[in-house]
Amino acid sequence: MAQDKVLNLFKNYFQGRLKAAEFAITNACIAKCSFCGIWKQQPKVFVDREKALEAIDRLADHGNIHITITGGEPLLHPNVVEFVQRATDRKMHSVVLDAAPQLLLRNDIVKRLEGAGNDMISISFDSGDPVTMAESRQIENIMDDIAKSVELIGKTKVKTMASVLIWNDNYDKLEDVCIQAKKIGFDFVSFNYPTFSKSQIYPLGGEGISLSRDKVIHGLESAIKLRNTGKYGIINTPASMKDIIRFLKDPSKVRYKCLGGTRVFFVDWFFDVRPCMQIPTVMGNILTMEEKDFRMPPCNDCNMSWYRDFSTMLQGLKSVPVWAQSYEGYKTYK
Repeated sequence: MAQDKVLNLFKNYFQGRLKAAEFAITNACIAKCSFCGIWKQQPKVFVDREKALEAIDRLADHGNIHITITGGEPLLHPNVVEFVQRATDRKMHSVVLDAAPQLLLRNDIVKRLEGAGNDMISISFDSGDPVTMAESRQIENIMDDIAKSVELIGKTKVKTMASVLIWNDNYDKLEDVCIQAKKIGFDFVSFNYPTFSKSQIYPLGGEGISLSRDKVIHGLESAIKLRNTGKYGIINTPASMKDIIRFLKDPSKVRYKCLGGTRVFFVDWFFDVRPCMQIPTVMGNILTMEEKDFRMPPCNDCNMSWYRDFSTMLQGLKSVPVWAQSYEGYKTYK
């Protein structure tokens, strides 16, 4: 991470304002995943360029030091590079999510994202088997496109992350997925925990993630063991994954409740701010909200990974061991 982004992180940390946001800039998507219904939505919405740039400024003004640019498929938005550039100008760490890697091979987009200061591109990677990958995302030759994309990104300063959903196909063979991700050349791996959402904005579900509690726990325990080997660059910390296991066994036993709506939140393509993509509550509109509006009670209703994982790192002194785990895992991998 560039020095100015690190300094911005520490500034907001000591001011007690540290936040992280997901910003969904479109609901259009090429992939037709069985466990996500965004691609079915009509009409297709693309955020207005000027309003999106203002939204990113407001996120920075409210203490955000990280932004994940998502969708749908964010690379379909014609102004995605400008959005990354604005995040960089405001000293925010940026990750761009991608479910359709063929888009990374077009229009010199990777080089343009590097020039805009993008820190990481996260690519959906649910299986080490090409046939399973093509079926799960409904994109032909997706594994070949992933390999070509990672190779291309590897020639830049941008890091790559395999975004692995724990689902019926892989919960008992996560090491195979990690081995294949490392073979392809990914810098990091992140695990997403299966969850259901009836949100009209971000519906999630389907047979593929209809795992029993025991199977999800088995997957998480395997992920913890893999993380502790230091071989695969897994960014999920043991503290976070152990807390999700506690949640699945007995929600009253968790140590880190979700800070959705206070420290982490979701901005949709209408610029509405939600505690996360799952909860229907709209806190306000990012273009008009004030910092005092980011106040929600800690939540313990689901195991949505991005929000739970970030929350374990944003709870003051209690999170110091988590930060230490994160640094140690990065140092070991490197």
